[in-house]
Amino acid sequence: MATNPELNICLVDDDVMCLNLYRQLLKQLGYLSIDLFDNGQDCLDSLEKLHPNVIFLDYNMEGLNGMEVLKKIKEFNKDIIVLFISGHESVETATSAMKQGAVDYLLKASLGPEKMKEVMERVEGLVPEEAGAKKKKPFFKKLFS
Repeated sequence: MATNPELNICLVDDDVMCLNLYRQLLKQLGYLSIDLFDNGQDCLDSLEKLHPNVIFLDYNMEGLNGMEVLKKIKEFNKDIIVLFISGHESVETATSAMKQGAVDYLLKASLGPEKMKEVMERVEGLVPEEAGAKKKKPFFKKLFS
């Protein structure tokens, strides 16, 4: 189960079935803040608003490919944890993604409940403790702000 259920997680994949599967796997682990994007540009346009801690990013998408999106994410905030997802095993792509700052390269076919749990346990160890925790205002400040 999630030790930090408030992490802001973005899922980026042009395959809607995959997006819904990943969201379901993350919800089963207890994560609450999950945003879905069917293309890289929409995700990039939302970075300022969402401030995600973790992004699952498909490599092969129409428009901007995953590598282009990864570079822009890292320009926005190098501390965002990006996990590449692909339907094709490619050592070259995996190596390139890791050099650009991705934490992992996952094959879609291997991403079931146990693998997602394993990945998120590792990811949570990489996220700063305060990340994802919603800043709570004291009760009286909420009333008068």
